[in-house]
Amino acid sequence: MKSLEYLSHTADVRMKIQESSEEELFRIGVEEIGRILKAEVFENPPQANEMVEISLVSLDMTTLLVEFLNEVLLHSHTRKSVFFDVQFQHIGEKEVRAKILGKRVEAFDEDIKAVTYHEAQVEKNKSGMLETLIVLDI
Repeated sequence: MKSLEYLSHTADVRMKIQESSEEELFRIGVEEIGRILKAEVFENPPQANEMVEISLVSLDMTTLLVEFLNEVLLHSHTRKSVFFDVQFQHIGEKEVRAKILGKRVEAFDEDIKAVTYHEAQVEKNKSGMLETLIVLDI
């Protein structure tokens, strides 16, 4: 006889981001992922020793943002680096080309497994700011 029980688990971080532009929305997402991975990188103005180019095409701005942040997270893990800056070559409703800049670290403070699509929806709020919730699977 099989048995299944769902257990509660609080392993997510939810961030509400509000910014005036797509560039800043993406930039804040990258910075906050970096802060969670290794906060001490941000104590002094960090000097980049890692650079990665990212080019993505997606269905819409929400999906593009989540995919971009997951790509940053992938490069963080594979390069053992914390990324803290973004230089955009192009950003549109369904496409982004950018360079992310970061710094190698010995270890992370926290392990982020993924940026989820759960609750993510980039929309303009009543103040005209772009807004979304980002859920990180920790």
